[in-house]
This record gives sequence, C-alpha cells and structure tokens, in this order.
Amino acid sequence: QGEVENLVEAVGFDRCTILRPAVLLCKRQESRPTEWMAQQFLSVVARVFPTAYSVPVETVARAMVASVLQPGEGKVEVLENAAIHRLGKA
Repeated sequence: QGEVENLVEAVGFDRCTILRPAVLLCKRQESRPTEWMAQQFLSVVARVFPTAYSVPVETVARAMVASVLQPGEGKVEVLENAAIHRLGKA
C-alpha cells in the first residue's frame, strides 16, 4: 500500500475508492502547450491502446459514480487506469 492509502485507512472511513487515472483527455480553459501536444498524441495512441496512457474525463466521472453504487473489494480500493476504464464503461 502507498502512503495515501495508509492515511485514508487511518481516518477510519467505512469504505473509500482512490482513482489513479493516467493523462486526462479533456479540453482545458487555460493554455498548456506541452499538455495539449501530449493529449493530441495520446488521443491517437488511445485508438490502439485505449487503457494504456490516457482516459477521457467522462470515463473517470462514470467510474466514480459506479464505485459508489457497486460494493468494493475492501475498505480502501485503489483503481488504476485500466480498472477506471472498465468501471467507467460498465
């Protein structure tokens, strides 16, 4: 477990889900040229490897809602990018 997971367990929540998305694919209001270039590249890569390096923010939002509605596998559940994709499409 990581430091954040240990701190969350110490708080004593009945259940908590920590999401660890990769690069978020979304439009931003602020200008970040390097991030924009990365998003353009990763959106092409996502067509071949959809869960590898990026995730649309809509998928993350759906995964957040689904994690609340579905029973978890433990007190603290950590969802990496591929799991976020699966849960966000369920």
